[in-house]
Amino acid sequence: MQDEEFLKIIGGNISRLRKEKGFSQTDLGLIIDMEKTYLSSIENGHQNPTTLTLKKIADAIGCEVVDFF
Repeated sequence: MQDEEFLKIIGGNISRLRKEKGFSQTDLGLIIDMEKTYLSSIENGHQNPTTLTLKKIADAIGCEVVDFF
């Protein structure tokens, strides 16, 4: 699996879980103090988020980091 494909899978899972929990990108960004554009880049597989960023996102939407994988 290529790096780009891996990041798209992670980002897609973040997007799906965020939507399932009823959060918009703007709402989630405000909660975790992250620009909507950066969150969008993560969800589209264009950014490689740190483990701490993944933890912030997971905590905010009420899931585990492992759910992104």
